[in-house]
Amino acid sequence: MTSLGMPWNLTEAHGWGLVGVHTSLYLIDRGTPPVLLAEPMFGTMRPQTRERLMPLLETWRGIAAWIEQNKPPMVKLGEVDVLHPLGNGMVTHENRFQGRRNIGVIAFENTRLDERARAAGRSYDFMIAHSEYNVRLLQDAGIPDVRLTWQGIDPTEMYPVTRRGVFGNRFVVFSGGKLEFRKGQDLVVAAFRQFHQRHPDSLLVSAWFNAWPAVAMDMTESKLAPAPPRVANGRVQITRWAVDNGMPPEAFFDLGFLSRDRIANVLAECDAALFPNRCEGATNLVAMEAMACGLPVVISANTGHRDIIRDGACYPLLRQDPVPDPKGERQGWGESSVEEIVETLEAMYQNREEARRRGAAGMEFIQKERTWRKFAEAFVEAAER
Repeated sequence: MTSLGMPWNLTEAHGWGLVGVHTSLYLIDRGTPPVLLAEPMFGTMRPQTRERLMPLLETWRGIAAWIEQNKPPMVKLGEVDVLHPLGNGMVTHENRFQGRRNIGVIAFENTRLDERARAAGRSYDFMIAHSEYNVRLLQDAGIPDVRLTWQGIDPTEMYPVTRRGVFGNRFVVFSGGKLEFRKGQDLVVAAFRQFHQRHPDSLLVSAWFNAWPAVAMDMTESKLAPAPPRVANGRVQITRWAVDNGMPPEAFFDLGFLSRDRIANVLAECDAALFPNRCEGATNLVAMEAMACGLPVVISANTGHRDIIRDGACYPLLRQDPVPDPKGERQGWGESSVEEIVETLEAMYQNREEARRRGAAGMEFIQKERTWRKFAEAFVEAAER
C-alpha cells in the first residue's frame, strides 16, 4: 500500500496542523504510518499526542539529512502519494516534493481563481476540499476531480465541563477566531454594544489573538468599526480595538492566546457563542469546538458554515447581504445583519431553556458526525481512492 506524505508541520496550534496530526494518528492506528516531509512542532502538542507521533521523527530526519547533503531542487518519492497543502490562489509554500500521485488539499476564502490558479489546480491528480462551498467553486473553475472531507473535533478534549461561575451570574457570550475582517469581529462589537445597553449583566469574552498583525489590519475596511487595530510590541491590541470602537470596558474580556487545554473550561463559563463570519473556506473549527462543548451557537448562514448548520441545533443568521467585492474575490461571502444578531441574542437571553436544548442538539451532531477520527477516515479514503 502506498504511503501518504505530508509536507507541512504537524502541530495542535492551527487547522492545518490538526489535519496532519489526526490523519497521522489514524494512519498509525491502521498500521500504515505517514511519511513526514516537514519537522513536527512537538512543543505545541499535548504529551499523549507527542508520544504517539514521536516514532515518525526518524523518517523525517533521514529525509532532511539527505536533502541537506544533496540539495536537490526537487525530491521525487516514487512510493509515496504526496498531499500538497494549498491556500488562496492555489498557492503552496512547499513544492519541492513530488510523489507517485500528487493530491491538492485546500481551504480558501479568496474566490478569484485566475488562469494561473486554475492551471495549478489541474496539475494535481485530484483535489480534496473541506466544504461544499469550496468544492463548488473548484468545480466551477474547471477542476475535474474534487473530493469532500469535513474537518472535525477531538471528543477527548472538546466536551461539556461543569461551570464554575468564574464570571458570576453574568450572561456571557463567547466569540473566537483571529481578528480580521473576514471573521466579522466588527459585527460582534456592533451587535453586542447594543445588546449590552439592554442587558448590563452581559459580558463578551473573546479569543481574537492574531499572530499576524498585517492580517488584522484589513479590519480597516469595516464601516462598523472605524477605529483601526493598533499594534504594540508586535501584538495586536485587542481590548484597545474593541474599546476604541465603542465597547464598554466593563462588558469585554479578552483571553489572549487560548491554548487547547483551556478551551473547554472557558466555554463552560459561557451562555452562547457568536460567529457572524463573512466567509469560511472550511467549516470553522472554533465554532465546531463550541458546539461540541454543548454551547448554543449563533452562526452566519454562508459559505463553509452552511455545512454545520442543522435545524434546531444552532441559531443561523439567515439575513446575508453581499459583501463589497471590488476585486472579484468574494463570491458567496455574506454580511450578517447586526439587527438579527441582537434579536437572536435577545431570544437566547429570554429563553435559556431553548438555548440549552439547541446547544445539546448541536453537541450531539458534532460529537457523532464531525470528529477528527471520522475526518481522517474519510480523508485517507478519498486520498487512496
